[in-house]
Amino acid sequence: MTRPLILGLIGISCLLFGSAVALPIFTLEPKAGEWTPLAKIISPSDMQPRAMRLLQGVATLWNEGERMLALLIALFSLILPTLKLTMLWVEGMLSGGLPAKWIRFLRAVSRYAMLEVFLVALTVLLIKEMPGGSHVILQAGFYTFSASVLLSLMSAHWMERINRH
Repeated sequence: MTRPLILGLIGISCLLFGSAVALPIFTLEPKAGEWTPLAKIISPSDMQPRAMRLLQGVATLWNEGERMLALLIALFSLILPTLKLTMLWVEGMLSGGLPAKWIRFLRAVSRYAMLEVFLVALTVLLIKEMPGGSHVILQAGFYTFSASVLLSLMSAHWMERINRH
């Protein structure tokens, strides 16, 4: 794998990550079991399907007072992936690679890259197990985020191999 090809993969990963932040991650279709028709009459707005986006979810949690959870999700799904992609890009641009302390930091950040995918999958699983038949439909943001994470992991691995030789 050549350095320009790895830089291209990192660029694609950045585009996928940007798309994942903007696109819906999943859509929640609320149901109340046999009471669904009545619930739609009493509270139609609560029974409408809702597309959930990453930034929207963090902002909603923050505004509802769940600041620690909002910060954790922002850290693991926005800040750390952005740092990782930035550092991978810089490493790819430098012929000698990053200094050893930055490589250790990059490895530590990489370990948490799949955490957001895990959190979304866990949320989907929890909602699917809710009584009443609520449905969760994964959207493009989930898949673009997952693809971005996988590409960045492969790029980091290949970059490390290039720098060793």
